[in-house]
Amino acid sequence: MMRFATRRWKRIFALLAVLVAMGWLAGESRGNLPSFEGQEIVEVEFRNNRTLAEETLLYYLGVEVGQPLDQGQLNQNLKQLWDTRLIDDVQVEAEAQGDGVKLIVTVSERPVMRSIDYVGLKRVNRSDIEEKIGAERIQVYEGDSLRRGELRRLERAIEELYQEKGYRFADARFSLEEVSPGERRVIFTIDEGNRVRIEDIQFEGNTVFNDWRLRLAMTKTKQSSILWSPLKRDIYNPAKLQEDLEKVREVYQREGYKNVTLGEPIIEVRATRPNAATPDAQKRRMFITIPLEEGERWKFGEVTIEGNKKYSDQQLLRAFETRTGDWLRSKKLEEAVTAVEDIYKNTGFIGARIQPEVVEREERIADIIVHIDEGDQFRIGRIDFEGNTRTRDKVLRRELRVQEGYLLSLRAIQNSLLKIKQLGYFKVDEEDPVQILNVDDEKKTIDLVIKGQEADRTELQFGGGWSEFDGFFGQLSVRTQNFLGRGETLGVQYQGGRVRNYFDLSYYIPWFRDRPQNVGLRLFSREEDYTLLTGQRLQRNSDGGSLTYGRNLGLFQSISATYTRSEFSDTTIFLDADGNPVSSDLNFTSSAIRPVYVYNSVDSPFEPTRGKKLTVSVDYAGGVLGATQNFVRPQLNYTQYIPVTQGRIKTVAGLNVEAGYIAGFDDYELSRLDRFYLGGENSVRGFDFRSIWVRDENGETVVDELNIPLGGDRFFQFNLEYHFLTNSPFRFVAFLDGGNVFAEDQSLGFDGMRYSAGVEARVLVPLFGAPLRFIYAQNLDAYEDDRFDSFKFSIGASF
Repeated sequence: MMRFATRRWKRIFALLAVLVAMGWLAGESRGNLPSFEGQEIVEVEFRNNRTLAEETLLYYLGVEVGQPLDQGQLNQNLKQLWDTRLIDDVQVEAEAQGDGVKLIVTVSERPVMRSIDYVGLKRVNRSDIEEKIGAERIQVYEGDSLRRGELRRLERAIEELYQEKGYRFADARFSLEEVSPGERRVIFTIDEGNRVRIEDIQFEGNTVFNDWRLRLAMTKTKQSSILWSPLKRDIYNPAKLQEDLEKVREVYQREGYKNVTLGEPIIEVRATRPNAATPDAQKRRMFITIPLEEGERWKFGEVTIEGNKKYSDQQLLRAFETRTGDWLRSKKLEEAVTAVEDIYKNTGFIGARIQPEVVEREERIADIIVHIDEGDQFRIGRIDFEGNTRTRDKVLRRELRVQEGYLLSLRAIQNSLLKIKQLGYFKVDEEDPVQILNVDDEKKTIDLVIKGQEADRTELQFGGGWSEFDGFFGQLSVRTQNFLGRGETLGVQYQGGRVRNYFDLSYYIPWFRDRPQNVGLRLFSREEDYTLLTGQRLQRNSDGGSLTYGRNLGLFQSISATYTRSEFSDTTIFLDADGNPVSSDLNFTSSAIRPVYVYNSVDSPFEPTRGKKLTVSVDYAGGVLGATQNFVRPQLNYTQYIPVTQGRIKTVAGLNVEAGYIAGFDDYELSRLDRFYLGGENSVRGFDFRSIWVRDENGETVVDELNIPLGGDRFFQFNLEYHFLTNSPFRFVAFLDGGNVFAEDQSLGFDGMRYSAGVEARVLVPLFGAPLRFIYAQNLDAYEDDRFDSFKFSIGASF
């Protein structure tokens, strides 16, 4: 509309200018003015110009006193003056003066738009309007000349913003307020009207699928209900409705109705209470009717391949699982075409184009012709990294699943980016992770640059808590995940408090001797002082170390074995029948080996959005390894993250399941240290560390011969999380945790499970290198002797 209006005024102005010029420059034809063509200009008079200097107008008109008048050139100059947008109107008159001509130029200056104000904005922000102005390139700028056509465009744009939010009766109008003779203030007055929600969505012409099934396919446009109103899915948005209509089309095409057509939706707004006195009370609602023609159902015919040179027909036809005579299902066809495309794009044919053509024949059978333009096959020329100011190139390069000289493979590049992201200390650029630097058409090579930025290599962790029984405790650890830029981990951890004091030193090399093998060394010393039941304390000292060796088996799989040697000293203090303190000492040594299998495709250790992790381990202690402990302890841990929604706020569902069992051998009796206890911020949240122990069917604590709470020989735990991700360091998590431990004579099951639920606020602080967690939990089935704190904080991942 803006361009049309401009062209229209240009044509009108040009016509008027020609008529004026012809009227006073060709006056002899009209009989009332002589012709002034070629006569000397003796004077130029300007009228009504307030801010425009006469020199400026003379420049644009191209006239000068003492020069002959050129009526054709003056006409062209008038058009140029109009194009400057400095004026709204111009009139040129001429009159004889002596032997020459006097020109009288009357102008109507275009005012400057000094400011824009909005009155009545509530549901739309000024920033939303500014984004709309930029997106539609509406030419309204403070300090620029005022353009009424552009202001009318802005009126419509504001109304569209309101319509997207359901305010179909919103009205925007602009007015001008004089600030000075050459300046105007623009005021937009908005009447938002009432929001209109979708009351009903119906389809006409559907016989194969009912309305309910078709409405189910629509994810962004819904009928108003208690479920969809808070999510604003019952607000009419034309763009979102069109997206949903494509989903309706897919419902038919997936069942073989390839020619289904959807007509233009019929939109009606009606009052559900037409006799009410006010518009608000009338409750105007929207009714949408969608006409469609289902067409006939087609069957799958024959598939032919054209244009393929690198791969044979037989190799490519394996991607088509649908047999001749089956229904023509669009999803199966899309999957087959994608599979063919993957074959090419994962073997260097990066520019390959796969285009299916559906050819109809008799008896509603559709043949498929797959047209292939293979293009050239490329190899990787050079791989560089950008943004790794500390991490050495080889640390990143060894995670790649492609190398220089290899055929270019999109899948291998995607897997490489995931492996780099899993490191945790180099963040790959999410929007533009790989840049194609050079394409050599002669050598058929492509150079790649992997872009990212360093994450803080030093992870500073602290945590703490307070309870009535244990008092305050705190912990501090420094863990360098990328020691000297070599990808190695050096960690020092210390915790001090009334409950626990321990020191832990570890060193881990993920690529020992630059091969896919890892080694780790850990030394520890611990002192623990637990309050169990009232009047009971457990004091434990332990010292030892471990050595780990592992190998990577593939993209996501690895195995490792850890040998641990440690010495333990337990002292249990309790009150006897007379109330006197009594102690019981227990000393033993442990020598154990732990083989572990891990499958891990989780995309990030601290900010996960997708992937799964499976860990299977078996602890074997004593026996041929010596020491005083003799047991076997298998454990299983499964974690999965699934993206749920995309958009401004992304959501992710997380699941974690853990189970374990321990059994002694050679007449070894399990000690308190060997048995399972649950509780803590990485277990059933809210419960204190090791405060979930065995209880009987009545919920009473089961104790051992020293009246100390008994741990289980089996345990089961699950954690459900729903993450809300924002484009910021903040992440909000709602969780439900459950778990329990079981004694030898109890059945493994959900009876007696302990549950907690709550929310977490997580903040990824660069200083800590891991998320800071603020945890609020509620005990869903509390016992009187539970050790439970509703609020805790910590650092790290939950599982």
